[in-house]
Amino acid sequence: MNTCDLKRFKRTRIKKRPWLLKIRSSTSFIVAAVWMSTFTIVPVMPTALVTRAGIEYSDREYWVSVLLMSEAGTSLLFCPIFGYLVDRGRTRRLPFIGALLILTGCMIILQLSQSIAGFVTARLLQGVAGALVVVAAFALIGDAVPQERLGQTIGYLGSAIASGFLLGPFLGGVVYNSGGYNAVFWFSYPILALDMVMRLVLVEKKVAAQWAESSDDLESDLETEPRIARVEPPEPQQQPQPRRRGIVMFRMLKRRRVFISSWALLVQGLLLSAFDATLPIFVETTFGWNALGMGLIFLPMAVPAFFEPPFGFITDRIGARWISFSCFVLLIPSLICLRFVSQHSNEQIALLVCLLFLIGVFIHACAPAMYVETQQALTTMELESPGILGPKGAVAQGFGLQSMCQFAGIFFGPLWGGFVEVRFGWGAMTGSLGVLVALTAMPMLWLGDGGESGENEEERGEGARE
Repeated sequence: MNTCDLKRFKRTRIKKRPWLLKIRSSTSFIVAAVWMSTFTIVPVMPTALVTRAGIEYSDREYWVSVLLMSEAGTSLLFCPIFGYLVDRGRTRRLPFIGALLILTGCMIILQLSQSIAGFVTARLLQGVAGALVVVAAFALIGDAVPQERLGQTIGYLGSAIASGFLLGPFLGGVVYNSGGYNAVFWFSYPILALDMVMRLVLVEKKVAAQWAESSDDLESDLETEPRIARVEPPEPQQQPQPRRRGIVMFRMLKRRRVFISSWALLVQGLLLSAFDATLPIFVETTFGWNALGMGLIFLPMAVPAFFEPPFGFITDRIGARWISFSCFVLLIPSLICLRFVSQHSNEQIALLVCLLFLIGVFIHACAPAMYVETQQALTTMELESPGILGPKGAVAQGFGLQSMCQFAGIFFGPLWGGFVEVRFGWGAMTGSLGVLVALTAMPMLWLGDGGESGENEEERGEGARE
């Protein structure tokens, strides 16, 4: 087939150019759609558990923890599965849309439920939807954004995830206090509708590439294909790679940078969910606040999430090592000092708000660094051993691993926070979190691309033996 025949063939295969293709496939629109998809609000407040599900007042904290763990545990199980499937699939957009349909069903069940079984079922479904949307969203971002700007862009996505997680109780508390339980969901459905519209009109970068901006672009594509075809055949020695693809995630974890950044994300998730499970009950019993106050107390931790893009920009410029180390070190006194909040006074309320704000700043400042670190490690692996991550790479699996670790932290956070707080008190709970953060801070100095030569040699040796 000559060039003219190939050109005619491609033109007959390519469908009519979609309307507003340039806008719908632009990086800005993709980032906006992904941001919207992760900013979902499905709050369940302790008050609703008592009034709707008939839970005893004294058991509220236990069941809040159960609901958080149900969602996080499901996400933990499905993240690696969805990561593998999204990497092997033809498109990232289809699972992106499917996740929203699952989430809509979850919200309907949650709105109609009047038993604890219904609440748990809804949270399990939300865990499936959350895992799918996070993995597909990160993969879309990884495809659309060059690595030198990945930190800043992930900051936008991280701000949406964290804001949805932390602002959910706040907005839910405000709406619940004003209009009741059903009003929370009527407030959320328009957000879901806008989210669905954005997902439907989104066009992936690789799909948009089918429509060349000009005939010159098309001809340049045609000229490139024979060179690619000539380069691929002379590498028969790389054929044993398929035996390694099934354990890509384990190979990733053998990299020091991937393991440390994944552990840091687990700790971050644990911190957020520990407060999500214990903070509303603490302010209710200590300060006598109602549902509105229990929601408002999450604002100090949620506001810093909106600054994740600048934090990601800093990561792109100076790397992950020092920003992550500094943040974890500064988290230690912030967490331990929470033990001094023990009674109802304006001074102690102000102290609690200031400390929660600082904790939010330090958690969100280093979050983009952890995601960028893993993606840089995967890029290094692929450059050193082409094909080691499979024929389509492992962008989604990398993000799936990181999301799995964060959901693992969210799963264990209510266990840690709830158990320690009930048995030993608020001060012991916050102090134990400070100790965990202190143990996590030192390994942050091992991030970066230095010192991985030993790992690289070992990996190449394994490849040679296979």
